[in-house]
Amino acid sequence: MNSTKGLRKWIVFIVCSFQKEGLKTCEEITQEGGVAHFYRCDVSDPQDLATVAAEIRKDPKLGRDHYQLSCSNQIEDSTVSGAVSICIVNAAVLKFGECQDLSYGDYKLNTNVNILGHIYTVKAFLPEMITAQKGQIVSIGSICSYYGERYGTAYCAAKFACRGFMEALQAEIIEKGLYNKVVLTSIFPYFVRTGFIENLEEPYSTFFEVIPLEKCAREIVEAILKDKQMHFIPGSIGVLCLYLKCLTTKSIIPYARKVFNFSYEPRKKSEVFDV
Repeated sequence: MNSTKGLRKWIVFIVCSFQKEGLKTCEEITQEGGVAHFYRCDVSDPQDLATVAAEIRKDPKLGRDHYQLSCSNQIEDSTVSGAVSICIVNAAVLKFGECQDLSYGDYKLNTNVNILGHIYTVKAFLPEMITAQKGQIVSIGSICSYYGERYGTAYCAAKFACRGFMEALQAEIIEKGLYNKVVLTSIFPYFVRTGFIENLEEPYSTFFEVIPLEKCAREIVEAILKDKQMHFIPGSIGVLCLYLKCLTTKSIIPYARKVFNFSYEPRKKSEVFDV
């Protein structure tokens, strides 16, 4: 079983800067009986995104009998050929290290891809959703969207920012009277077994295990189909993020870290990793 199961009824667009991974995902979807197209794009470049978005809208291969999905990622009901109705924003880089070891360039790349790339991708597809009064934006966050941890001054900061962006955008959608028409869904998983953790010692916690990619993908699809506003993977993480967070104080934090025992280390402590 792989993470592309369930996509066979959609036309899927993979929009990312890594050609090898994009083509590999397209191949997996095709093997499952679906249809997929790859567009290489730098999500930190708004002009590049605008160009790709225009290409997708004009693609003559899109019919009226399918759904459509694009991935920095996207899915559309096909009343308008070429329109994207579900945009899954998942593009990210991991700059992993202590603050004093990360360079200014590391923080800049983190900001450009993980924050601005997130915002630019939404801006590339949101206007047509508002005009059509239907669509869905899916933001792939993390437990790092709620908790900062050692080595995460770049990555955690970006995830916090994207959560704030989605909350503010939700307020805009409500004020426009589109709350049940343009859906915003935020996903907050614990560590998922992807390339992001390959350069780490196995992440460990007393209560949580690393999530298999297939399980995470299935839960994301389910959350999308149910139009959830937010979804935690596993669900128990929601208790930690939504309820216990308000109890943290200067005195409690050191003890809470010992109880939950979240830990992850680079394989070589002298290295700062790019993923």
